[in-house]
Amino acid sequence: MTPKAFFQDIGSSVRAMFAGPSEAQNVYRLNGRVPLKRAIPFGLQHVFTMFAANVTPFLIIFTFLNITDTAEAKSALMAALLISGFGTLVQLLVGSRLPMVIGTSFTFIPIFFVIGSSVQMAGGSALEAYYTMLCSSFIGGLFVAVYSLFYKFWGRLIKPIVPGIVVLGIGLSLLSAGATDFLGGSAILSYMAQHGGSTGGAPYYLYIIVAFLSLAGALCWNIFVPGVYKNLNIMFGILFGYLVSCFITIFVPGFVDFSSLTSIHGIGPNGWVGAPSIVDPSLIFSHFSWVPTIMTTLCFVASTVESIGDSSSIAEMGLGRKVTSREVTGTLVCDGLNSALGSLFGSLPLTTFSQNVGLVAQTKIVNRFTVFIGACFLILASFFPPIAAFIYTIPSCVIGGCMVILFGSIAVIGMKMCGEAGWSDKNILILSLTLCLGFGISIAGDFTSAMTAIEPYLGGIFQNNVIMMFLVGFILSWVLPDKMEVKLFRRLKKQSTSKDSEAKDPK
Repeated sequence: MTPKAFFQDIGSSVRAMFAGPSEAQNVYRLNGRVPLKRAIPFGLQHVFTMFAANVTPFLIIFTFLNITDTAEAKSALMAALLISGFGTLVQLLVGSRLPMVIGTSFTFIPIFFVIGSSVQMAGGSALEAYYTMLCSSFIGGLFVAVYSLFYKFWGRLIKPIVPGIVVLGIGLSLLSAGATDFLGGSAILSYMAQHGGSTGGAPYYLYIIVAFLSLAGALCWNIFVPGVYKNLNIMFGILFGYLVSCFITIFVPGFVDFSSLTSIHGIGPNGWVGAPSIVDPSLIFSHFSWVPTIMTTLCFVASTVESIGDSSSIAEMGLGRKVTSREVTGTLVCDGLNSALGSLFGSLPLTTFSQNVGLVAQTKIVNRFTVFIGACFLILASFFPPIAAFIYTIPSCVIGGCMVILFGSIAVIGMKMCGEAGWSDKNILILSLTLCLGFGISIAGDFTSAMTAIEPYLGGIFQNNVIMMFLVGFILSWVLPDKMEVKLFRRLKKQSTSKDSEAKDPK
């Protein structure tokens, strides 16, 4: 494609998204404008759905490295919002052109744990481990962007059952996160485990009550609200749960942590106005290491199959059609480029967010304009820390109360995709072995600990169920024959069927 044709193609994509009069029913169409009174709440619902999950990988990694209070960590959290919003706009206008939301990937956390431990065990600092992660993310993202350009060639190697297995793996990996948030969040549960069941503040049962009320609010909204607005059930559940939490805080101070709001002052990461800063490239590329780069790149390869599954889910569940090669290529290339760009701002690797894929599948709201509104809000939030600080005050139990709906739906979507690939003997055997040898091994704690003792990076791979399920499913899809029955058994089965027919019909 010539540069002129490329920019003409982008222009036509932009015009299609904003084309025609603003109509309410456009929320169920891919293109066309939607009245702001509908576009804003539906766009914000996408943001609320992914906001906590978008920054959670950063919080996990920075807590692990013990650098949460550093300027690098605070800037990186703002970069997570900026790159997520920018990456979503790129996907909407240039990449897949599907209603996809981009966010920080959970897929890389086990590998980054290993990288962080290995660098520090070798005498490096926590920040050096962080820069090693950024360097491997930059190289891995560029690798994915380049090799994804040839998807129409290597994409044929991925049998239809494999994307379904990967989406199922993503859903299974998120179940624990959803249940943990529903039960109060990892911070509360860890504190209770270390202090004999005490939360150090509000009674534990209040967290469970709020989680159930958030879930009940989302379900009741979906059941009783008529028309298109019933699809705002997730956003209503979060807002209802947050209001309940604020009411509880009146009687139990500290139930909602407002410290992030009270510490706002001046300009900068903790001020009223701020912006993510670019990381000094010399700090990133001076920490290049072969093994972390190879391991991170392998995670990127697995995440490409995840993105293939996500784009396939949106096309099939939201648009009622098969995803095109152009859409998949755009998804993968933009994911790689967004991750490479994000690493220069201190951001961790990004990918399409399965939470939002589940939201599209549930609500059937596929309009690109509404997602565009949500992406603009993410970018705006990255320059105004109070916006992000306010959303950070939402308790984990509120998010968990609503996320259990979406996280469970992702696993169900994966099952449905496996079913659409066909319940042949081969596919049933692949799925069975993948669940045991892929997901099962990833949760076999003694085995992964033993592998970590042998080689830390090896243990990180075995602990990542998405990578394991992808590898097992991909290999079996090519190793196992399409016709699972040996000729002798097929002949015996045919003879048995013939005898049964004769027995039923003596004539």
